[in-house]
Amino acid sequence: MDKLTQIKKSDADEWRKNVEDMFQEIADTYEKINTFISMGMDKGWRLKLLKRLKQYYDPSHPVLDIGCGPGSLSALSKKHLPEARFLSSDICPRFLEIAANSGNAQEVLRLSASDLPFKNECTSAVTSAFVLRNLPDLERFYKECHRILRPGGVISMLDLTQPKFKPISFFHSLYMALALPLGAKIYGSRLEAYEYLDRSIKNCLAPEEMNALLKKCGFTVKHTDSLCMGTVTIYTAVKE
Repeated sequence: MDKLTQIKKSDADEWRKNVEDMFQEIADTYEKINTFISMGMDKGWRLKLLKRLKQYYDPSHPVLDIGCGPGSLSALSKKHLPEARFLSSDICPRFLEIAANSGNAQEVLRLSASDLPFKNECTSAVTSAFVLRNLPDLERFYKECHRILRPGGVISMLDLTQPKFKPISFFHSLYMALALPLGAKIYGSRLEAYEYLDRSIKNCLAPEEMNALLKKCGFTVKHTDSLCMGTVTIYTAVKE
């Protein structure tokens, strides 16, 4: 896990392996610390994603959830999007075990987001929450999403972003620097992992850069929802 401070994203295989190892270590406390850090707002952000998804997706084909973690999104969908069939995927075996055993997810798959093992045009939607900044090659990922989506298929992605307004950006960085180690201490998790996750926010593209990349990969951007003073963004785009 400590190698994440030295490995470049260009070393994609090694990057993925170390990210997998890191999440394997913190899987049991990850959701609790996320909720603690977001002051419980993370559930509302996921609900907003599901509302965007409902506007565009075709329920006759499955939704692929990338980096599902403990299955939080599929669990919410049972009440708020019951017609959707979620395929919950992650590279971390422990997350998949938690998602399946808790009943959060009905179907779980272990896979890398860089190489999706599906035939062309077989899904109606691809979702993710707090995953994008951990991927070694976003362009490759979006091209894979475009390949497996049916015409009219939608992607809806939630991730952290850096606020443009400098005072908010400063206080958000300060808050994360204080809250992450406190959460790790309270829930008995590995501090080093959350130090990486704090640094990883700097890997997030600005919304205008993300939208340009989505367009480059063949998508039409429908919504860019800036939440919590610009610290969280949901991108919703359609394969025309």
